[in-house]
Amino acid sequence: MSFFGMGAPSDSSYDENKINSVKGEMLMIQQMKEKASSVCFEKCVPAYYSEGDLNKGESNCVDRCVGKFFQTIKVIGTQMQSQQQG
Repeated sequence: MSFFGMGAPSDSSYDENKINSVKGEMLMIQQMKEKASSVCFEKCVPAYYSEGDLNKGESNCVDRCVGKFFQTIKVIGTQMQSQQQG
């Protein structure tokens, strides 16, 4: 008897598909975060640095870079969805 399913039988193949879909999305988000971090770090932080923290200019650069990165991902995603529907 399932607590969340209130005793109703569950479709295990549907549950597995849903879990696999969520796992895939989580992996994709993790990969995008890692890619944005590496790209923006290379762009905004000089190869030689002497301070442990980012200065104001570097911090602003990273913020804008990450924002543009995810904005681009969003635009590409919406265009791909519209192509799949049309």
